[in-house]
Amino acid sequence: MSAGLGARRVLPFSFVVLAAACAGGGGLRVSDITPEQIPEYEAQRDMRPQDAVAVARLGVGYFKAGRWADARAALDSAVAHDPQNGLAAIYLGMTTEEQGDFPAARAAYEHYVEIGRSSDLRTVARQRLSLVGRRELEYQARQALAEEATLSQQPPEANTVAVMPFSYTGVNEQIQPLTRGLAQLVITDLAKSRQVRVLERERMQTMLEEMRLSAEGRADPQSAVRSGRLLRAARVVQGSLAERGDQLRVDAAVVDVGTAGVTASAGTQDQLNRLFDLEKELVLSIFNNLGIQLTDAEREAINQRPTENLQAFLAYSQGLEAEDRGDFLAAQQFFTQAQQLDPNFQAAAQSASQASDLGVAATQTTTDVEATVVQNEAQEAGPAAPSDVQSTALQNGANSVAPTTTAQELAQTQQVAPSQPAGNRDNTAETTGEGTRTTGTVVIIIRRP
Repeated sequence: MSAGLGARRVLPFSFVVLAAACAGGGGLRVSDITPEQIPEYEAQRDMRPQDAVAVARLGVGYFKAGRWADARAALDSAVAHDPQNGLAAIYLGMTTEEQGDFPAARAAYEHYVEIGRSSDLRTVARQRLSLVGRRELEYQARQALAEEATLSQQPPEANTVAVMPFSYTGVNEQIQPLTRGLAQLVITDLAKSRQVRVLERERMQTMLEEMRLSAEGRADPQSAVRSGRLLRAARVVQGSLAERGDQLRVDAAVVDVGTAGVTASAGTQDQLNRLFDLEKELVLSIFNNLGIQLTDAEREAINQRPTENLQAFLAYSQGLEAEDRGDFLAAQQFFTQAQQLDPNFQAAAQSASQASDLGVAATQTTTDVEATVVQNEAQEAGPAAPSDVQSTALQNGANSVAPTTTAQELAQTQQVAPSQPAGNRDNTAETTGEGTRTTGTVVIIIRRP
């Protein structure tokens, strides 16, 4: 045995495992990570700050310890160093959710949907996206109310239109849900002109709910001007439904938020079974009164009907009403019923899927999400790290560590007998306490002082 070899000892195999890293999250086993090991993870991160797996491991440890700010910093860094690290991305989504930073959570989950390997986790990410989007609207509405004095002094965004739920005058409970369905139709049709930007129905509905919950109560929560200012819309459409014997009366007014004046109004009346015709006449009248010249293509698009089945549309409207009150299971049932009544009703199909996602996500905690992550970690983590990445990571270790990665180099320093299979124990080492032992593809030797 050479003198140089006699002055060396094998480092434990566990260190080799901890050194493994590869793109896409390989080597990251979240089920093995515990808060108690955070000091060890911090040491690994300090030795290998560019190693996305080491940094992500620390981020997951912080997450499990409830240290959201620390977890976010580490996971942000891990995703930046390795955008394909799906486990880091989905933990970043959960972390930013816990922080209440819903735009960041949305970005993280959207990123995972793009790069994730596990179909189960992509489904979970899409479900979280539905809920995060809803919570983001609620947060924005609360922020707007808190800054109402400032927002009221700012000019609205030009050509932006918001549509309030229609009010209803009558006693027919079956017609009541049409107040939301009709508002959605108007929003859809107004948005077909490039000359206006129309806010989503959910954004207006969330704002109205937050206004009702506001303790200040300085103004009527149904005020078009107030809601318009909070949403920074230039105009707000207010509409109403009323029964006139066997006729249905539909009216709408466009309120200029800056002046609080009515800039356009329209109204029409006919049988309930002509509801879709009434809505088209209403929208075209609004465009005409606003002085907006529609192109032939825009006019043709507006004349398209999402469904011709009034019963399907009633069920769809009931679904919107249930969704607004947070009853996602009922909403899904109504949307599904609408789709069954008219299989070509695409809006109903899309809403049923969204309500299903909301229903699942609303009952989940991050603990539930993490359980699904653990179940799918093997699929997400990917293959073991290639030897060149391991070697690079090991070279960033302590100065007293010297790696050797080839059988040829090992044979030169150890003088293995020809009859001894690769990877067998060194009998000399067992006798003297000195020497080396092969450990997969990487052997680490420590020089004595």
